[in-house]
Amino acid sequence: MRPRVVDLFSGAGGLTYGFSKEYDVLFAIEHDKDAATTYSANFKHPMINEDITKIDAESLLKQYGKADVIIGGPPCQGFSMAGKRDNKDPRNSLFMDYLRFVKVFEPSYFILENVPGILTMKTSAGELVKNILISEVEKLGYKIKFEKLYAPDYGIPQKRRRVIFLAWKDNEPQFPQKTHTKETYVPIKTILFQKDEVPEKYYHSQKMIDGFFARLKKNKDSGKGFGAQFIKYDEPCYTISARYYKDGCDALVRYSDTEIRKLTEKEVARVQTFPDSFIFPVSSVQTYKQIGNAVPCKLGEVIATSILKMFQLQ
Repeated sequence: MRPRVVDLFSGAGGLTYGFSKEYDVLFAIEHDKDAATTYSANFKHPMINEDITKIDAESLLKQYGKADVIIGGPPCQGFSMAGKRDNKDPRNSLFMDYLRFVKVFEPSYFILENVPGILTMKTSAGELVKNILISEVEKLGYKIKFEKLYAPDYGIPQKRRRVIFLAWKDNEPQFPQKTHTKETYVPIKTILFQKDEVPEKYYHSQKMIDGFFARLKKNKDSGKGFGAQFIKYDEPCYTISARYYKDGCDALVRYSDTEIRKLTEKEVARVQTFPDSFIFPVSSVQTYKQIGNAVPCKLGEVIATSILKMFQLQ
């Protein structure tokens, strides 16, 4: 019997896609309408496009039954619920709604993903956010550990780092084994379109290009900031962020000093290991945002496989 999983804060579905091969997904929850639209276009199971703070977990438990695994990446800052509460404190954030679902569904395992900055983030009172997270998880009777995973180590053509928290009740799961080394990292050139296949709209004007080089010089002279980043064909791509749609300066393709372009939507999807069959039925801006916010599908898959081993041992 395939383990049953619930995806909270699912976004467009990168993490779901990684799990869906070996697990049965009961449902997903995503507040953003556009992300929910993309999700529903690619998965057959229910998408609940609502504010999680207003969702009754008990009624969903009655409808779908218990989950073996819960996955998701709740934001842990900027979501203070009321008054003058510390908005850097996860106890005032959507993280507590994630744990509310854990308490109701009682999964054997759950996975929290976040940006590396969460490991050094502090509340206004000087408490480390990660210590609060761990404490709140342990109150529910779970053990928890975390690790910073580097996407290229798992065959993903992108220099992306994510922190993964693994929580369990009885049998301790292991983080996925690395499948690649620096010598075998997947380079960006393997997923790029040929130059003559890319429409003109993705190329920057000379005025924009001059601005890139001017900022690069200014940043270099001042020793502050980075400016535009030009991809190196034989290496994984730089991290694709949610702001990539603006000018693509996080990762630009440079043919010459007068021919510079950003990656197409399909290329950034490939960078995040979304299959070409994955549909983004939303605007170009939303597509870039959703891809930039996603967990790489392949990273989700290797995490799913490492957890699956625990069920196979039972």
